[in-house]
Order: sequence, then C-alpha cells, then structure tokens
Amino acid sequence: MSAADRVACDYFDGRSSKRHPVTLGVEDGHAVVEGEGVSRREPLQAVRVSERMGGAARMVSFADGAFCEVRDHDALDALLHATGYRDSIVVRMQNRWRVAAAGIAICAALVVVTYLFVLPWAADQAAAHVPASAIETMSNRTLEMLDEHVLEPSKASPERARDLAAKFARLSTPDGSKIAHRVEFRSAPLVGPNAFALPSGTIIVTDELLALTDRDDEILGVLAHELGHVARRHGVRQVLQSSVVGLFVTWYLGDVSSLLTAVPAALLEARYSRDHEREADEYAARMLRHNAMSPELLAVMLGRLERAHGSGDAGSGTDDKSNDRGLPEYLSTHPATAERIEALRRP
Repeated sequence: MSAADRVACDYFDGRSSKRHPVTLGVEDGHAVVEGEGVSRREPLQAVRVSERMGGAARMVSFADGAFCEVRDHDALDALLHATGYRDSIVVRMQNRWRVAAAGIAICAALVVVTYLFVLPWAADQAAAHVPASAIETMSNRTLEMLDEHVLEPSKASPERARDLAAKFARLSTPDGSKIAHRVEFRSAPLVGPNAFALPSGTIIVTDELLALTDRDDEILGVLAHELGHVARRHGVRQVLQSSVVGLFVTWYLGDVSSLLTAVPAALLEARYSRDHEREADEYAARMLRHNAMSPELLAVMLGRLERAHGSGDAGSGTDDKSNDRGLPEYLSTHPATAERIEALRRP
C-alpha cells in the first residue's frame, strides 16, 4: 500500500482524549490504521463513515468506540471511491444545491397546501367530535372574559330585549332541527354595533346594534346569520384550526383538556373566513325564507353595519381594514361587503 493510498488523520482510542497522528488506508477489504503506537485492521463492513458536512472533520468509526478524525475530505473521498463506497442517496442529494433547493420548494408548497386545505378540512372533521360540555365551558369562559374587559350590562329596554329573544325563538330553522341557543344583550361602546355567536349558541347583541334600527325583523336577520355560525360550528372550527396541537389531540385522542386551556384566548383571536361568512349568510337567507321573511332584512343590516363602522373597502371580505381599536378579532365587525349584500338579494 503506497503513501498515495493512505490518508493522514488523527486516531482516538475511545477511552482517552489523547490524539494519535496516523494514516488510514484500505488493504484486502480492511481499513488499516497505522501510526506511532497504533496498528489495527478492521473489516470494511465493520467501519462507519460519517457524511460530509461542509468543512467539519469526518469520522471513521470502529465498533469498539475508537475513531479516526479526517480533515482531508478530497483524499478520503478518493480512498472511499477506490473501495466502491458511496454515500447514501440522501447525503448525495444534500450536496447538490439544485436538488436541495427543489426539496425546500416542495416542503414550502406542502406547508402552504396543508395550511390552506388540509388544516381547514381536519378542523371541520374534528369539530364534530368536540363534546357539548367542552363547547359550553369554552364559551362560558370567553363570555366571562368579555364581560370583565370589553362588554357592559345592557341599557336597552328590557321589554324590547325579551320581545326580540321571544320572536327569534319562535322562528324555525331551515331543516326543522333544534339548535340550542340563547340571545343576550350587552352594551359595548368599544365594539360598537355588532352581534356575535359563541360556539355554545349564546348570541350576544350589542345595544349599539339595536340603535341602528327600530325594526325587530331586521335584527332577526342578523340573529339568523349568527345562528348559522353556531349550526356550522364555525367557532369551534376556527379554534381548532388556530391550534394544530389542539386539533391533533381532539381529533385523534378524544381529549379536549388541551383545547380548553387555549380558550378563550384562541377563540378571541380567531376570525371567520370568507367561506364561513358566506355559509352563515346562506343559512340566514334560507332560514328567513323558511319563515316567510326576506333575506333583504339581513342585506339592509349589513349595509348599515358597514356604514356605522366606516369601512372603506366594500369588497374586502374578511380582509377589510385592520382592527385599529385593538379589539379581539372575534369581535371585529363582520365584513359587510357589496358581494355579500348582492348574494343575499339574488332571487
């Protein structure tokens, strides 16, 4: 074995930190290590070679814990090539920038597809398995937080409030199903005219929304929209979608305890998507027609809400102007877009 067939390296016996300058070569199917006070032969199949990582030293390791530290990468590559050794396909791909770049692009695409399609689908599937008791708990906690920091007791006429709740309770759903819900009223100077539904079916109507109209049937149109969110479990789906861990635990393990720890914060930071708003609008339109009422009632209120909140982007869907008052996204005004109003007014 000539000097050209050997690679200079450092040998460590695995028992001490002492470094031994040696040469590493290959002879008759064996790795041969020679140096002052060191001489060993090991079958090549018992030797492990670390992958190439930039300028870091590569390790040629032996079964007893000893190893050679090689810094001359080109010489080691030539030696390995002569033995027929090849790095794994993964290692070879890592060292080709085009392949690595393609891998990064594929991973990024998978992340985007997962976020846009897989995650919403999984949240939709998991929402059906969240028990009613957990939904009630998360909703109660959320309302407690809102009552403490955002909402105030209603100053509206108790008679009108009771009358509105009773009128809505007498309406039937489009498919005749019974959806548990209750209507409550709050004053909300920071929020302004609004109504929102918690996942349990509690629908909060602000005094400021009542002040927009004297017609109870227009308020009923808004309530029908909110009931659509409850019927489609949009609130639960948004919470699950915003918490991948909670989604996994709830869907696969049936344990909602981790989900409850993320509420009410997760719920308050959630915001309905365009599809959710469209579904709730469609539900409200069907419910109003089912009760011999016109979807125009909701369309009118959407226009009033848009004007009341001074929205300057009529076609922005859920991506309207930012919430500059620092309120939770869940309480942001539903986007009253021209597209939604037009859809409600179609025959």
